[in-house]
Amino acid sequence: MTLVASIVVTRPRGAPAASGAPVGSGGLMPAATSTARPTPLATTVPTAIASSAPAAPDPTPRATTPPRSTGDPRLAYAAFLLRVNDDRTTVQSLNGALSTAAQAQDPTAVRKAAVAILDFVDGERDWLREHPPADCYAEAHASANFMLEAYGFAADRFIAWAETGGGLAGLTALGDAVDAAQAAGDALEAFGTALKATTCQA
Repeated sequence: MTLVASIVVTRPRGAPAASGAPVGSGGLMPAATSTARPTPLATTVPTAIASSAPAAPDPTPRATTPPRSTGDPRLAYAAFLLRVNDDRTTVQSLNGALSTAAQAQDPTAVRKAAVAILDFVDGERDWLREHPPADCYAEAHASANFMLEAYGFAADRFIAWAETGGGLAGLTALGDAVDAAQAAGDALEAFGTALKATTCQA
């Protein structure tokens, strides 16, 4: 299952601040780290983040409903955490590409990076669907899916910005993209909280 690092975007000179977006000398979305509580089969989860939808995701993640995993819940949870860990490098690369392209205000590169994120999100959401959770980590599983949805929505908003060609014509779209990136960061934080509260035992 996936998980994402931060998208860092530098606002072009003269662009208005997006609603609720703190403006500083660095990026608009700080990096975040989430660490799972040690369990018999897993220790920590790496830096994670921010996931594909044409409409903004519902801000309230809900626990996954059936189907549920029918095997040993500890093994299912270990596979879930392993997926998170295995995706760390991919996520860092995807976010780095989008951040670099956005800071360079390069619409072509932004679109390419955002499409790669959407492809990644689709694959990870497929994995989650094909690997239903045990009850003990259903909330974390649902939170991961929501985070991916938010990550994909942010990528979709950056594609919308790229299609404006950038510049003054794209300021509103850029604000929407930054807001979506911040929402993805919030989803990451919620996922970290869900992981910390998760314990799967025999």
